[in-house]
Amino acid sequence: DLAKIARMMTRVMATVLVAANALSCNPTTPKFSFTHAEKRGRLTSNGLRFVVMPDSKTQLLEVDVRYEVGSREDPQGKAGLAHLAEHLMFQQKPDGPNTKPLFNYLLQTSVFVNAYTNFDETHYMVNARADQLDDVIKVEALRMHYGCETITEEEFLRERDVVRNEIRGRRRTAEGLIEPLTLKAIYPAGHAYSESVGGDDEQLTNISLKDACDFLKKYYVPERATVIVAGGVDPDKAIESIQKWFGKLEKRTAGPRRNVDPIKVARDKKVYDVDLERPWVTVSWALPDATTPEGEMAQFGIWSAFFDTAVKAEEYECATQTQPATFGGQYAPVFTIAMELKDMGRLDECLDFVWKAAKKAHRGWDYGTWEQLEEQKNRRKASLISQLEPLTSRTVQIGNMVQFSRDFDFDSQEIYIFHELDKIGKFDQERVGKVMKGLLDPDRARIVVLKPNKQGMKGDRRSKVKFESKSHTTREEPEVDPAEARRPLKVASELKGMKGAQRLELSNGMRVVMFPIEGFPVVSAQLIFDVGEAHTPDNPRLAAASANFLQLPMDAQAQARAGVSMRCGTTPDHTICTSRGMSIYLDVVIKGLERLIKAGEYNQKGIENWQKSTKIAYKLRRPQQRTEYFRQQLVALFGPDHPYTRTALTTPDAVGKVGRDALSSFRNKHYSAANATLVVVGQFDPKRAEEIIRENFGSWGKGHKDKPIARDPFKRVGPAFVGVLSDEDPQVDVSITYPAPAGIDGQEGARRVLNEMLNDKIWEIRSKLGSTYGTYSRRDVRVGPSSYDLGGAVDAPRAGESLKAMRGGIDSLRQGEDFEAAFARARRKVLKDLLAESTVTSQLASQLGEISRYGLDFSFHNTLLQQVAAVSMAQVRALLAKELDPANEIIVLLGDRPSVSKAFADAGIKDIKLIEPDYKE
Repeated sequence: DLAKIARMMTRVMATVLVAANALSCNPTTPKFSFTHAEKRGRLTSNGLRFVVMPDSKTQLLEVDVRYEVGSREDPQGKAGLAHLAEHLMFQQKPDGPNTKPLFNYLLQTSVFVNAYTNFDETHYMVNARADQLDDVIKVEALRMHYGCETITEEEFLRERDVVRNEIRGRRRTAEGLIEPLTLKAIYPAGHAYSESVGGDDEQLTNISLKDACDFLKKYYVPERATVIVAGGVDPDKAIESIQKWFGKLEKRTAGPRRNVDPIKVARDKKVYDVDLERPWVTVSWALPDATTPEGEMAQFGIWSAFFDTAVKAEEYECATQTQPATFGGQYAPVFTIAMELKDMGRLDECLDFVWKAAKKAHRGWDYGTWEQLEEQKNRRKASLISQLEPLTSRTVQIGNMVQFSRDFDFDSQEIYIFHELDKIGKFDQERVGKVMKGLLDPDRARIVVLKPNKQGMKGDRRSKVKFESKSHTTREEPEVDPAEARRPLKVASELKGMKGAQRLELSNGMRVVMFPIEGFPVVSAQLIFDVGEAHTPDNPRLAAASANFLQLPMDAQAQARAGVSMRCGTTPDHTICTSRGMSIYLDVVIKGLERLIKAGEYNQKGIENWQKSTKIAYKLRRPQQRTEYFRQQLVALFGPDHPYTRTALTTPDAVGKVGRDALSSFRNKHYSAANATLVVVGQFDPKRAEEIIRENFGSWGKGHKDKPIARDPFKRVGPAFVGVLSDEDPQVDVSITYPAPAGIDGQEGARRVLNEMLNDKIWEIRSKLGSTYGTYSRRDVRVGPSSYDLGGAVDAPRAGESLKAMRGGIDSLRQGEDFEAAFARARRKVLKDLLAESTVTSQLASQLGEISRYGLDFSFHNTLLQQVAAVSMAQVRALLAKELDPANEIIVLLGDRPSVSKAFADAGIKDIKLIEPDYKE
């Protein structure tokens, strides 16, 4: 059976190589070739489909599993079951009740692991080193086999509380009701898409372990699944592994999918009283089935025309913000424009804007010469190919094509990617206009008005069901041998990632890093300036605004024609402008950055609208509360007068100091050759790249050189415990911070191991207590003083229990509890992440950018690899004692007064300071 599959797939490979020709028919447009391989087949034993996409240019691997089941299969009154079932698929314990769940194994094995559920599908993804192929496929087969067989009632209830906290986090304010109320307004009661994907708290607590087990048994069957493998694998070995592990699973009849009825909408308005600070309005239209040709045209037309119109702030003075979105699933989607009104008196004005924009949405699709239309098609092809560069994006795209393509036979000899490219080549632009015309008719729109009312609906309606965790008292067997911690590890391989990177310096002082690689025909660039937010303490938002508002001049059409993306942003220490496009447009990618800096423009109207909307937004209580929460963290960490503190927050006073003249002056002074490093990564000829760089940047003057932020730490006098008081809130935000030395030094390997140990402990707030959707530990590395940051949003009634457990986890490391196992596990994880070298150009450009920003050698990651392999427990214990000293602990909570006060008391923390924000109208 396997041999038969392999013979069939060999023909498919040959088809790919023949089809991988130039994308353009226009002789004046640059051409390039693109090679892509697909091996597809079905397991005759149970009907499982698989797609293998080998890529010899990477050492990484992506294994995804797509199940054709989504929230539309949720039973009446139990919305959220499909999403909860997705969570449970990480919790099986096939090795025994006292072992860690499969999720922990996946975290140790993979570089990245995640999953998502929507109305029509559930998709699992794992990114790992290619040599982990068999292990990852085995885990995915085990997950499908076990379902919820190994999950106890208590573990189910804990994970259900995790999901409850996830949904609660999305709806902790009344704005979270916009989507569910819109769905209920436009879809008839009982429709497959009438409920939100995650459900709500009351419906989630109606779901039992038996419901989840029955759901998994009914829908998680081989014939409803597609296994997708991409990356540096031998396709035959990948198929052999799929056959070995998934072929053992029994064939089971899948439960029927719930029908999705088409919907028709007539003009209507629904008004809800909601506990909002400012009114919202949504306008929604039913769209054709997105899997049909008409539906594809509608989706393309809306997001290419109406979206561009709707997001221009200067066009809607009646509102402070607008959010176009599509709701529902593929088979009966809804397009919605949501607008936050300045006040209820502007409702009709905003609706008039929407009607005008809707009437214009179909225009312009029949314009352009043949050459212009061909150029547009080529840009879309190039965009599709560049989107496929990351493995995760590649597998998700293929999963969508397998599930939703109606004009493609899975068992055919065609190739999905080339079929999609052919469709773009045959794209009928005029047909888009015909489909769009009349689709957004005001008489077919459903209007939902959310009117502010303190007695109206709240963001979260909590059920009376409570969960009390017991599993955190269970001692689990470590998945690593603790004795491993007592010896250094041997790393046989050497990282190859930065070999071939080249440095040069122009005569004007600009530093250049070039890294030609073989991979996707894509080039990514970063232009880094040694000036960031903290360099303008007297004008706190000036550096960020200078980057964010910089636009290419109107005459820079080459970038638009080439489809090159370009933007700038800031960190506290740097300004980073990025550019990305196909390799054939190397000159445009590089020249575009030069043109952006030297000829870029600041739109005064856009700046003024940003100032207006920011000032309006900061009249609301929630933004002021969150601003004060972050301010208290920064003051305690860096001191009130440090540049990091003074420039970190966007406030009305700060935005009021920003103007076009100030922005231009800042750009002219600080965006200089002496301040700049250019990083270029991708498939290109380095000699040609150097010529383009010298031609475009060589004439710059040396200019101003900024000094780095001082490395001196803030002199502390002891721990700080602060509570920032908010309005009633179902959750409490927790921040635990410790100051750390500036920059990156020889202790980096040990610090990464320590941070991973902290992350493991903090994660237990979710995995053991179930009182949060997610907590974290991370190191915030800066040129100046840095920090360890821990925390997350937790359930308000259990905030004290959670805070106590977080601090207890850190303290258990200080006391050496299970230290050997925790150390060995963390060191393995850091090594595994370092060994998983990416070939994605944007990621490599970011890594080289970090090396440049902190003055490191190209060999930094290899040195770091050896540091981590050799790091000792004594080294980490010393860092733990010094850099996580309880005397330097900073805890800041954000929540309502009763929740914050109780949280500190339950955690045994005294000498607290409660702060009420100084509200400004």
